[in-house]
Amino acid sequence: MGASLRHNFGKLFVFSGRDTRGLFWPYALMIFLLGMVANVVIIVPVMADMFSRVITYLQRHPEGLPQPVPGQVQTLPPELMPDFSAILVPMAILGVATLFLYAAGVVRRLHDCDRTGWWAALPLPPQLLGLALTPMTLENMAQPQSASPLSALIGLNSLAYWGALIALIVFLASEGTSGPNRFGEAPAPR
Repeated sequence: MGASLRHNFGKLFVFSGRDTRGLFWPYALMIFLLGMVANVVIIVPVMADMFSRVITYLQRHPEGLPQPVPGQVQTLPPELMPDFSAILVPMAILGVATLFLYAAGVVRRLHDCDRTGWWAALPLPPQLLGLALTPMTLENMAQPQSASPLSALIGLNSLAYWGALIALIVFLASEGTSGPNRFGEAPAPR
């Protein structure tokens, strides 16, 4: 684990050469776990505030939440909606930092599988579209409505993102080419 972390942190700006699965995956998993912990730290205060408001709401309204109108999506009363605006910027910063930490290692790992580093960008178009749709999505969450074209677009975009991410993970998990390839000599086993 330590060798993988030292190697990848030492090569944050090196987008050439090749890395074995043994050098890449411990580092990638550590970055993933640290990102998950950071996401929880960002989200917990917003969710705690929302739960506090739900308790207050239920104390004031013993009848509970309003019943959904047939044909419309169930939504929370506006006073119960979490304030996602408080977490958008920190989560965007965390996402960019995570991409930065992964970038060179993913490219080197793809090179080991004799693939160009551009395959690393496969999940980015749906991810960027999802970010562009975020303000409209949050606005629509607070308003009762039936399924909309926006909902369908968000669903299709999510499928595209997960499909691209799974394909990239399969590439990254593939065995590297033995011997030299167009990206250099085979990395020394560690």
